[in-house]
Amino acid sequence: MQKQVYYQYIGTNGTITSPVHLEDTYYIRKIMLTADAGYSLTKNYKNYFSEIMVPEEEVDLWHEIKMPAGQK
Repeated sequence: MQKQVYYQYIGTNGTITSPVHLEDTYYIRKIMLTADAGYSLTKNYKNYFSEIMVPEEEVDLWHEIKMPAGQK
């Protein structure tokens, strides 16, 4: 599983999510989780994703498992 850090900036006219960190600007740190080939990401073993962006504090809740049969 690969992990990429993103920063989410919330402004008065919208939200921007970027890998670029801006100094002295309020942000929420998010992590893009990407499953390796042949694997899926799951948190509850009911929903599966190949890629998902989650808040930093939820990263440990996600697991990479062998892709279930029938999933593409």
